[in-house]
Amino acid sequence: MYLSKILINGPACRNPYEIHRMLWRLFPEGKDARRDFLFRVGYSDRNHAEVLMQSEKKPNDRTSNNAKVMAWKDFSWVLHTGQRLRFLLIANPIKTIHDEAGRKNKTGETKKCRVPIIREEDQRAWIVRKFQDAATAGTLIINPMSPMRFRKNREDRAGKIQPVSFQGILNVKTPESMTDLVQIGIGPAKAFGCGMLSLARV
Repeated sequence: MYLSKILINGPACRNPYEIHRMLWRLFPEGKDARRDFLFRVGYSDRNHAEVLMQSEKKPNDRTSNNAKVMAWKDFSWVLHTGQRLRFLLIANPIKTIHDEAGRKNKTGETKKCRVPIIREEDQRAWIVRKFQDAATAGTLIINPMSPMRFRKNREDRAGKIQPVSFQGILNVKTPESMTDLVQIGIGPAKAFGCGMLSLARV
C-alpha cells in the first residue's frame, strides 16, 4: 500500500465530498473503477486542504491541477498476536433506528434511518465492537469533532456528518483481522474522510 500527503487547492476544500472527487482523479482508471483508497483531512480552510491518503495504488499527480501529491511512501505492516500499537481513527459512529411514525418503504417494511451515536459510553461500545475480532483496546481517548457539512451537487442533496476522534493503545488479537481493518477502514462515510485507521508502534 501507499501512504501519501496530498495538497488540494480551490473551492473543493469547502465541501468534503468534492475533496473525495479530487482524490479520485489521482487514479485515472475510468468511472467504474473500485475505490481503493481511504483518507483523512488534517487541515483545511476555504481554499486549502492537507490530506493524508492510504491507497492500494500509487497516485498519479499529473492527472489533476488542483490536487498535488507532496510526498508518498510504500508501506506495509507485519502484525503479530499480542503486539501493542498506538492508533488514530476519525470515524462516523452511527446506529440504525426505525421510523418513529411507522412509515413504510416500498416493500411494506418500516423505514429505517441512520443517526449519529452521541453519548461517549455508546461511542466506546461502538469502537470496541468494531475491534472485537482484531484487537482489544487498552487506553482509549474519545473526542467529538465539529460537524462536517457536505453537498452532492449532482444529486442536489446536502447532509451533515458528526465525526468522532478515537485514539489510544490496542493489543492485536488476530493479525489477519487487524490487517483487514487497516485496508478496508472502519465505519461509514469513507467518502467524506472517515474510517482510515492509522497505526504506530508504541
